[in-house]
Amino acid sequence: MNNKNIWSTLVVAVLTIFIFVACKKDKGNYNYTAINTITVTTDSLNVDASKVITNDSISVKQFDSLTVNVLLSQTQASGNLSYQWMIIQTAQNISNPAQYIVGTTQQLKTRINLSPNLYRLVLKVTDNTTGVSFYKFYSLNVDTSPWGGEGWVVLQDQPSQGGCDISLIATKDGTSGTGTVYPNLYSLGNFGKKLPTGTSKVNVLNYSASLRIQKVSFFYPNGGVQVRSTDFADSSYTSGWFFAEPTSINLQANGINQGFQYEYLINNNQLHYRAVNATSIKSPPILFNAPVLGSWTLAPFVLNAGLSDYFLTLYDQSNKCFLQYNAQTGALVNVTTDIPNGHFVAYSKGTAPLDPVTGSGFDMNRIGKNLFYAENSQPQSATPATFSCVFRNDASDSTWLYQFAVTTANANTNTTGRYFLSTAKVPGINAATLFAFPTFLTLPGKFYYVNSNTINTCTIGTLATSTSAVGYTFPAGTVVKAMKVFKSGYTTAPSTESKVLVVATDETASGQGNKVYFLSITSTGDINTNPLAVYTGFDKIVDIAFKKGLGL
Repeated sequence: MNNKNIWSTLVVAVLTIFIFVACKKDKGNYNYTAINTITVTTDSLNVDASKVITNDSISVKQFDSLTVNVLLSQTQASGNLSYQWMIIQTAQNISNPAQYIVGTTQQLKTRINLSPNLYRLVLKVTDNTTGVSFYKFYSLNVDTSPWGGEGWVVLQDQPSQGGCDISLIATKDGTSGTGTVYPNLYSLGNFGKKLPTGTSKVNVLNYSASLRIQKVSFFYPNGGVQVRSTDFADSSYTSGWFFAEPTSINLQANGINQGFQYEYLINNNQLHYRAVNATSIKSPPILFNAPVLGSWTLAPFVLNAGLSDYFLTLYDQSNKCFLQYNAQTGALVNVTTDIPNGHFVAYSKGTAPLDPVTGSGFDMNRIGKNLFYAENSQPQSATPATFSCVFRNDASDSTWLYQFAVTTANANTNTTGRYFLSTAKVPGINAATLFAFPTFLTLPGKFYYVNSNTINTCTIGTLATSTSAVGYTFPAGTVVKAMKVFKSGYTTAPSTESKVLVVATDETASGQGNKVYFLSITSTGDINTNPLAVYTGFDKIVDIAFKKGLGL
């Protein structure tokens, strides 16, 4: 038999055996176990709210203890479970902490010895019957010293000590945190040096949470200083902020767009900005460009659109009109030519600056009033978000509120949003210098303003029907120095977001010193007259600002 025939015979034999085996009935004994699906959630009723911020976000101080309780939901009850708590890196280019596994029980109890940074805390729950594991992930923010973390920065004037200094109240909303007041932190971080006399503003802005970068700065006559957010030591001065430093420094506003791509600065009523990147900070120095010049004299307010990172809504005080600017293209929006009172297309409701039908619509090109205050009043439950602007006439004897939607290119078609605030119904409004807008109310909503020694709550009504009532009264002679609604800047808003009013007062006229109040706001926007907390022992307060924990 030749080789070819032998090969053919072998192939036929192998195929015959294969067919026989394939057709044989499988009489194996198999037991199938259904998978038990496990869902893990945080036990929010048994947590330290100062540390467990949300269902998946934790913030602790270095060397602090941490307890996390979780709840399990199973599709099939099983007591044969094992647990493993791990702390791992947040990016592939970062090595895991040396202390990798920190717990092996359902409840985590551990001491955080990690260096300050953003980590990921992972709970692995394994059903040992099936060997299938389920996971719960937390963002774990490890902060530095207590005064380098989260809290309210209180800027104070200390003339007897040759300048100004700051304290930090270690709470975000008066209901959580230690509430400890840490005094004189600027001089502590700068070898006894004080901030210059006349320092008028503390400014905090947050870059993308993943970058863990925060800018804290102070504005003072003819200059400003940026400090490290963790210990308030000097970091840079205005002389190093610009490609070409302006001949005159008068810092008025500094913030970052909601997409974290561009940082803006108003100096001497002129706009400067710089690209900082949203997810990876550029290599320093990152300098502000030359001012954006035009026919305008800008009010010290920038309204930026959450719909796009590039678009800035500005107000021209000299021509009393709005304009929009695209930071990416370096050009005006809508009408690209610089035409005073013509930066938007012609008003859709006719030649008059007001809607002749509703009386509440308005022409963005012809406001004709002075912008006194502006705020991104963005209701959490409303789309699109809204800007709120307080205007007065030249004589400052009449006040209006204007509201309009956030857009990347305003079509100038407003039919509503203009409200006249009559002193007969809104007492003290023409003399008010401090305003605050909550973000959770249905528009037009409510806002707060200071009237002598009271905080009034204004309920916004159509045309001239707005009314106000006293929301909180301080002792006679009290001067309210600062007032802000708590807006955290967190990637996930806490339950008290925009529902706490923080007020700084000078009550020396009644012998009660200088204080900071935390007042809760009800679901209807009214002020609760029982303070959540009151902090005392400050020098003359100039300004306040909230500084969130890094990475939140």
